[in-house]
Amino acid sequence: MLELREWPVFADLADAQASVAEYFDYYNHERLHSSIGCQTPYLAHQHLLPTTALNCLV
Repeated sequence: MLELREWPVFADLADAQASVAEYFDYYNHERLHSSIGCQTPYLAHQHLLPTTALNCLV
């Protein structure tokens, strides 16, 4: 994505932050990862939540 932008890559800090947030959203919610069964990291994490110790009521 950054390769498509003209120099300077970001207009200001807010532009850089928005670009990084957009990429993180894509990476975690849209991009399929072969190492976790061709799922998104978000879905893989959601499937693990019920089995983690952090969710146990003590």
